[in-house]
Amino acid sequence: MRKIYLPVAVGVSLLFLTFVFPATCLAAETFKPVTLKYAAPVVQQSWYGQQNQWWANEVEKRTGGRVKIQIFWMESLVKWKDMLHGIQSGIADIGWFSSTYNPSNVPLFLMLDNPLNCHPGQYVAAILACNDTMDNQPDLKAELEREKIIMVANHNSGMAQIGLKKCPDSLKGLKGKSIRSYGGGQIKTYENLGMNPTFLSYSDIYEAIDRGTVDISNIAVTLSDAFKHYEVMKCVYMTNGGVAIASGLFLNRDVFKKLPKDIQDILLKLRTEYGIRYGKGVEEGETTVRDKWTTKHGVTFKDLSPEDQKIFVEASNKATEYLLKKQESDGHTAARKVWNYYLNALKKYEDQEAKKK
Repeated sequence: MRKIYLPVAVGVSLLFLTFVFPATCLAAETFKPVTLKYAAPVVQQSWYGQQNQWWANEVEKRTGGRVKIQIFWMESLVKWKDMLHGIQSGIADIGWFSSTYNPSNVPLFLMLDNPLNCHPGQYVAAILACNDTMDNQPDLKAELEREKIIMVANHNSGMAQIGLKKCPDSLKGLKGKSIRSYGGGQIKTYENLGMNPTFLSYSDIYEAIDRGTVDISNIAVTLSDAFKHYEVMKCVYMTNGGVAIASGLFLNRDVFKKLPKDIQDILLKLRTEYGIRYGKGVEEGETTVRDKWTTKHGVTFKDLSPEDQKIFVEASNKATEYLLKKQESDGHTAARKVWNYYLNALKKYEDQEAKKK
């Protein structure tokens, strides 16, 4: 009986190798090179533009030219505030999408941008924690899959500060002021401090401050340098309110799925490398921008007093708890799970970074 079954088993195995394995290889070998359209909201000459260009160049190099990135700068393809729809509809294959621009679409992803979500000097750890949470927290993973997007390059804004024309004596001096807010928990933080927050796209800040549509704005200094905010802001009030981490370059998931497996792996591996490079660059950039704004543009950087820092932290913590409860009451029951997963991941990566130093 063995003499009969053995040749049959060998024959079946050979058929599998003949038809299935070569088909897999053939899919990669016959994949036609593609050019993916990336809608960038920044200018090419900015620090952010240079990072985006480096990423695009690396994609082409590491895929052996099978994937090329065509960049459309300065919202020339899709407006920043419309980025999610632009990606989903195929107007752009890739776009710089931020959670607070479409909070109803990504209520769980929004939780990663809660106030005080990053400690000073820990930008790389925050990026790695963000990736960990997106990839492994099941509720957030399902949300991003539902929206048909996948992050291929991270963003970390650097610490949120307050930009204005003249420095206040204290936080009390900002009560009653209108402030442009990034959204999410930051809005409630500013409300807790007696300000009147309103959401605006980052690209609208310059004109809003210049015309007096808003009195002040929360900003990230490295990104603000790209938008020349030093021309309309002469004070940066250092609140260190957390970072925009639920943001970055997102690829249409349907497009991602059509790519060969080896290219998918290349993109995700590059995401990690780019994120580490980016996080370190933002930290270095903040120092460079601060020096330039101070010496060249006459901008004053003012720290909060210890008393005001305590008040700000308390207002931020209350804002986070308020938003978590609101999300839960609105039916997004996994909001706290996502936030706690991120905090645990952040602690893990902070510890890893500390061991390297």
